[in-house]
Amino acid sequence: MRAQMRNLGVMAHVDAGKTTISERILFLTGQIHRIGEVHDGQAELDHLPEEQARGITITAAAHTCEWDGHQLNLIDTPGHVDFTAEVERSLRVLDGAIAVFDAVAGVEPQSETVWRQADRHGVPRLVFVNKMDRAGADLDACIAEIRDRLEATPLLLQLPLVEDDVFVGVVDVLSGTCWRWHSDDPTDVVPSSTPPALAADVARLREQLVDRIAERDESLLESWAGGVAGIDEIRAALRRLTVSGEVVPVLCGSALAGIGVQPLLDAVVAYLPSPDDVAARSADHSPTDQATPDPGAVPLDAQPFAALAFKVVHGQGGKLTWIRVYRGTLHKGDKVRNASTGANVRASRIVRLMAGKTQDVGSVAAGDIAAVFGLGDSVTGHTLCDPAEVVEFESMVFPEPVMTVAIEPVTSQDQEKLSVALSRMADEDPTFAVRTDDDTGQTLIAGMGELHLQVTLSRLQDDHKVSVRSGQPEVAYRETIAQPVFGLEHKLNKQTGGPGMFARVVVDVEPTGSVDVGELEFVNATSGGVVPAEFARAVADGCRDAMSQGPRGFPLVGVKVTLTDGAIHSNDSSERSFRIAGGQALRLAAERAGTTLLEPVMVVEAEAPEDHLGAVIGAINARRGEVGELTERNGASICRAIVPLAELFGFTDALRSVSQGRASATMTPAGYRPAPDS
Repeated sequence: MRAQMRNLGVMAHVDAGKTTISERILFLTGQIHRIGEVHDGQAELDHLPEEQARGITITAAAHTCEWDGHQLNLIDTPGHVDFTAEVERSLRVLDGAIAVFDAVAGVEPQSETVWRQADRHGVPRLVFVNKMDRAGADLDACIAEIRDRLEATPLLLQLPLVEDDVFVGVVDVLSGTCWRWHSDDPTDVVPSSTPPALAADVARLREQLVDRIAERDESLLESWAGGVAGIDEIRAALRRLTVSGEVVPVLCGSALAGIGVQPLLDAVVAYLPSPDDVAARSADHSPTDQATPDPGAVPLDAQPFAALAFKVVHGQGGKLTWIRVYRGTLHKGDKVRNASTGANVRASRIVRLMAGKTQDVGSVAAGDIAAVFGLGDSVTGHTLCDPAEVVEFESMVFPEPVMTVAIEPVTSQDQEKLSVALSRMADEDPTFAVRTDDDTGQTLIAGMGELHLQVTLSRLQDDHKVSVRSGQPEVAYRETIAQPVFGLEHKLNKQTGGPGMFARVVVDVEPTGSVDVGELEFVNATSGGVVPAEFARAVADGCRDAMSQGPRGFPLVGVKVTLTDGAIHSNDSSERSFRIAGGQALRLAAERAGTTLLEPVMVVEAEAPEDHLGAVIGAINARRGEVGELTERNGASICRAIVPLAELFGFTDALRSVSQGRASATMTPAGYRPAPDS
């Protein structure tokens, strides 16, 4: 069964057509009987009211369907940068992906971001160049950008079919099959042989394609050189190269017009991996101190159960945890261990994911994706396993929120409802955070950008029925140590009526230069047992506590602490004493060294006609932007710049104003940089 299973996602820049493609897939696989359009707010996969109102995907939506005897677990991911965590956690559990590109816009900023995410997780991809029916569509230019900007090896499998300057279908380069659509109905297609006018081009491209496959696959090279390579052997070699990530097959079409989706589904089945194909890679997520079973030695279904929770949703039926099963089988009613918390929980109900709906099933086996009720406090990144054989998979790392806003309930009766709602939303979204300001007592919510916070406020009102007032958004600053401090000695010596508290620590505190990472780098360099190992760990914990707030009131990042010496008292020393002393030592070091204020910056890619380029650059410079690369795409000028996030409030409106509405911009996070003293 697993050989006939495909766990795949659809990923791309916002408005490239991901959800439109997913809707056509659901229609062609018989899951829906009417195609819902994103621009009408009727898309099946955009089931949240906010998604329907805004015409964008906000949360990843999953759906199970079938094509050509294969089960497809399809996840449609958001394209907006504010919701990149949805892409991250989806790619962590998927075996393959369809990367969608706009045939006119080519490789856009968020396309590049999600591509790098897929590279990091080793996810094989197909490319679908969408919107081939638009004026200015350029398949060759898009492929060149994929090769140059994404450093990939794209292999074109189709030739566009154009009649009277209208894109009407595609021709398969390997088989010569011509797919021509006669209307906007995606089922109205008649496969035929290659048109005579394209026969020479198809033959030439086929030879080039097989040459490029053969030079990377020794098995095919021998057959090809001997003149006996058949189409099945060529496709098998292409599948091997795709699964290994060496090449990326490229297809084209127009999802809105219904052109090219059936060949895309055929390519998913033919070239993207099954769970068995990537079983070894999936097992690599096991911790290094535990032996990973050889996937070929014992059938995956027969191994002890192990799964990764990758999403949590609170709904009317309770808390629903999405899981990817890597080994074993989970049955309804089974007791499992949450290896991340140590708690035993029971799977009270198992369901298939059908966008906003669910379908009950009795069990879920290795390689599959499903959702489970009853898993207690499980959250994104937790490992669920057989209580008799505990394993813990590598968790997930998400970016820190970069923008905050203060909120308060409109009425005192809403206070309790607000607390519950915020707790659930933080449970669901690892890039959403809630805290209370120590000075003002205000509730602060933090997210990845203006849109993220706007959606959060709307969901509080619409989903949780809580009315709130909100302030102006503010960016989340950070601090880092300005210079090293060596040999700082700090002694905690408190005597009370009972046991006292004693801890002496000597530390070196240095900046690491890695301002994008908030994790503490701690080294225990003591010797001779002057500070026992458990007390040294307590010092590290105390330093992590102190990093939550630096001298200027913002979190500390990029800090290395080396414990070089210390002393204990036989009666009064404890882990608590050393934890307090470690935190106090780091605070003293930060005050002595001084800190540099860091602000989040964004990569801004602005597109405008050439005659408005000067005004666009002026608008960027006025916001402390650093203009970098200037390029051209389809007659428009593209300006890439680094701009502080604090200066980008209202930037899109300002850009339209200086360009008579003809310029647009996209933004992606670029880490943190020192902020000016002002």
